[in-house]
Formats: sequence, structure tokens, C-alpha cells
Amino acid sequence: MPDCDLSLAPRQEVLDLAAALAVGRRLEHLAVPQEGLWLLQLEEPVRRDGWFVGEVPVGQACVALHDAVRGEARGGAVLLHADRELATAAAVCDAVVRAGWPGAEEVARLRAAGAAVHARAAGVRAAILERTRVDFSELGQEDA
Repeated sequence: MPDCDLSLAPRQEVLDLAAALAVGRRLEHLAVPQEGLWLLQLEEPVRRDGWFVGEVPVGQACVALHDAVRGEARGGAVLLHADRELATAAAVCDAVVRAGWPGAEEVARLRAAGAAVHARAAGVRAAILERTRVDFSELGQEDA
């Protein structure tokens, strides 16, 4: 699930939606919600040696929603954003979407808003990279 899109959506809207989706349902934490730093390790592609890039901020949560009529829905989220409350809200949204419960359309709307923020940022980065492009093909070919 694209939890990263929820982390880019307006925070308060995600929290409000998750609270609305949990109304009348019992929220059970399957693991203690956490926030902190994870040590990111990558693998060198040729020799397959592992090396540590550094630490990244992370928030994670795993929940189950219990509904008297619909049963149980489980969801989880790991966000590259050290915010345990937002990770819990994203996990609630994930549970609703996975179960196909009412409210999944609202989650999709917020994910689209977050995806739009990501697309704008990627466009800005691409424009910056394009301006720094250097063409070395003509070096050393002076006209006589």
C-alpha cells in the first residue's frame, strides 16, 4: 500500500479520517506503535557487500479494527517519517482499504493528494537536475 502518499497528505486530514473510520469500532494495536531511526543498509551490486547509508526516520504501526457487523480488518504502515500517531492513522486507513469497508474512497482521495505532492517535488528535482547537465562532447575539438 502506498503509505508514503498518506505521509505527504495533510497530516490533520489523515488523523481526522482515521478517527472517523474508527468510530464504533474497537482499535487493537497488534504491535506497539513506534517512531525512531532505522539504520539503512544497501547492497553493493557487484560483490554483494552490504554497507550502511545512514539512519532514516521511521514511524510504524500495526492494527486490527473490530467491527460488530463486518468483522476484523488488519492494517499496517511504515512511514519514512518519525511520527507514531500518523503511522497509526495510516495503519487504520490501510485496514479499511484492505477490507474494502466504507471509507476506502476517502483514503484513496488522501493518497492521491499525497501523490500529487510527491509528483510536484519530483518535477522540481528533475528541473534542477536538467539545469545542471553538462555536455562534454565538444571538449578537445577546437576548430582549426
